[in-house]
Amino acid sequence: MKSFDNPTAIAQKLTQWYEKNARQLPFRTTHDPYKIFLSELMLQQTQVATMIPYYERFIERFPTILDVARASEEEVLKYWEGLGYYSRARYVHATATTLKEQYDGIFPSNLKTIESLKGIGRYTARAIHSIAFNQPSVAVDGNVMRVVSRLTLFDEDAKRTKSMRRVEASLQPLMNQSEPRIFTQAMMELGALVCKKDPLCETCPLNEHCFAYKQNRQSEFPVIQKAKAKTQETYDVYVLDYAGSYYMVKRPEKGLLAGMWEFPMIQSKQMLETLKRETNQTFEHAKFLNTVNHVFTHKIWTMHVYHVPLYQPINGMVNPYNFQGAMSKAHKKIMELL
Repeated sequence: MKSFDNPTAIAQKLTQWYEKNARQLPFRTTHDPYKIFLSELMLQQTQVATMIPYYERFIERFPTILDVARASEEEVLKYWEGLGYYSRARYVHATATTLKEQYDGIFPSNLKTIESLKGIGRYTARAIHSIAFNQPSVAVDGNVMRVVSRLTLFDEDAKRTKSMRRVEASLQPLMNQSEPRIFTQAMMELGALVCKKDPLCETCPLNEHCFAYKQNRQSEFPVIQKAKAKTQETYDVYVLDYAGSYYMVKRPEKGLLAGMWEFPMIQSKQMLETLKRETNQTFEHAKFLNTVNHVFTHKIWTMHVYHVPLYQPINGMVNPYNFQGAMSKAHKKIMELL
């Protein structure tokens, strides 16, 4: 890892570039730590364009952290519905509850206290501390790692905690020459708009300070070890339908998509027999509809969907037009078939 080529000039050029080129995003119009916290969690594994309507809808319903705390977890999940990675919504609700009960609804400004809150790791705590409270805490996400890796030819695995710490430490002198909230957002923005996977080096304000650009080695950085292959899981999904109302079940309170509502998912004959007993149905009129695939970070679901018409309602049926429970995006895809 090389030292930065002229840290003072880099910090100055980065700030000037950001002030002229930063996107107008709804969470950049505020220094409210709750809204910064919410935006950071929503942006995990999610593109900005996808996240914004969910953010605006959530803020409209829950304008303060106390509004989140006063709501049920089920309602918070409902307003998160479709965004995926639902543990994030539970973290928002859990943190809101903690702030209400222990901090009078006021977001703490101490970095260690912020990091102790549910769902807030080192990066998110430092982003909140820097952006909301304008404190010199360096926050390193994937965008920042990519920028620094190219500027300095940093050739260690970018996904490792040790690598994050080294990059974090290397940026502290640059941040100390800047306004913290501007520097943090400028680094992220440069990675998002210019120093992308396929970088726009000719328009980069830092190209004359970038060792990768000078050596034409941009494609080599950041260094990332090959990810493990996703596991494959196959299910038969049964849509039990009575006059447009559907039989649905709730997932366990722990694990993948915890607490979400879905159509019954079957992986074995034994599970199918159990479902038949629970619903008192024979499934003799089941009709194959389609196969739906859904990709998670670590696995892929292949769902063969069957429609089962019912001639009388059974317990556990819901009307999708007034159903208040939260459904995963995977099962919303199935709902779109009906």
